[in-house]
Amino acid sequence: MPLLYVQWDAYGFMVADICGNFLTINGFNLESKGRCYGYLLFLRHEIESDKADKIRKGKRVTKMIQGRNQKEIVKKIVSGMQEKKYDAILLTAPDAIFYATGFASPFLYKSDNTGLTIAVITAEGKVYLILSEFEKQSAGRVTEDIELIAYPTWIYIEDYAKAGQKKEVQPDVNRSYRLALSVLPEKKEGLKIGVQQDYIKIKAWEYLRANFKEEQLPDITQFLIRLRSVKTEWEIRLLREAARMSEIAMIKTARETTPGMTDTEVTALFRRYCLEQSNEITGVSQAHTFADDFAPAWITSGKVLKRGDVIRLDGGPELSGYNSDIARTFAVGGTTSSENEKIYEKLWKGYEAARKTIAPGVPRKKVFQAVQEAIAKEGIENYIRGHHGHSLGCAKFSEEYPFISPDDERPFEPGMVFCIEVPYYSSRHHSYNIEDTFLVTENGIEYFTNAIPTLYL
Repeated sequence: MPLLYVQWDAYGFMVADICGNFLTINGFNLESKGRCYGYLLFLRHEIESDKADKIRKGKRVTKMIQGRNQKEIVKKIVSGMQEKKYDAILLTAPDAIFYATGFASPFLYKSDNTGLTIAVITAEGKVYLILSEFEKQSAGRVTEDIELIAYPTWIYIEDYAKAGQKKEVQPDVNRSYRLALSVLPEKKEGLKIGVQQDYIKIKAWEYLRANFKEEQLPDITQFLIRLRSVKTEWEIRLLREAARMSEIAMIKTARETTPGMTDTEVTALFRRYCLEQSNEITGVSQAHTFADDFAPAWITSGKVLKRGDVIRLDGGPELSGYNSDIARTFAVGGTTSSENEKIYEKLWKGYEAARKTIAPGVPRKKVFQAVQEAIAKEGIENYIRGHHGHSLGCAKFSEEYPFISPDDERPFEPGMVFCIEVPYYSSRHHSYNIEDTFLVTENGIEYFTNAIPTLYL
């Protein structure tokens, strides 16, 4: 029998040395070269999935419904509104509506036609959802303690059909705002209504301005960033599971990628390995780069990969509307140039510096500076970035404010979920990223994922 030992190292992953033999962990064959990096997270993920299945057994509920506390979220929003002295807020961005109500409007997410759906929250804690009749049924199935106010749409629905009814080709967006204002006090003078100014069309803004003075319509962008940056326990569970799904998909993809495959095939592999892990995945984010192509492609080119090419996998599944965003970099065929290896080693020094610095109460700019200084010491010339990570949640794009940036003096707080990343893009030396997701706790940091200090996954 070969000698085998298993332990945890400083970065939270399992180390197994089997003297050059093969070790199988949950079906993954790992070849040892003195040290073999295997991920106990496979087993951990399966155990937690089994627990979740047992909890849900006999109930037709999804993660979107199970564990989400609407009262807790509204209480959090209203508390912030009272500090700002808002009488009400109008939410028009799809992710803001989703965050506040639990309803993800498919039309709003897909069309960006802001105003089709509006959430109104009053200082008293009343929540209204203005939406089309076509969305009312699906919204009713996933929301609670919310009054749904529906308007007719151009679609024929037998349930709402009336004789002689006239239909619009497309809905009048200002109708949504008229309905939204109808739930506010009749006396509009002196009211302070927070709005998402970046998500209001010009005609709608003109309508609002006809009813309120501009100073009565403060922008709530920063208010929402602050509010959403500290997660609920339910959000943390979703983000943790999504991050681990992404890591599993990346490891599987890397191990199946061989010389002669195309970027299209690798992209499809990653998508498949994400989707197979849950029926509640609502999308897969993919911003991968291949060899000398440093720009991610929305539609891949069919590029043929060679032995020694470096691939950067970046992104992950969206689980019940919540994002994942990690990155793993690996060499095709299990080999690459020593120059490429050295680049990764230098980036790893920056990643290590970040992990040593991140802690509750530490200003975010301090982490940014630690990464930049560590990489500068390694001799990568002109390595300058605008940020080294970001918050993570349910935004349409995975990168959310706040960022780990050079000027952000605000500290990491318990309940925040962030990604730390150390990327490098080049057409000459290929592209890399070391990116993990972590939770700030009362006593320290919980890493949902753990990168490794080698290009050989």
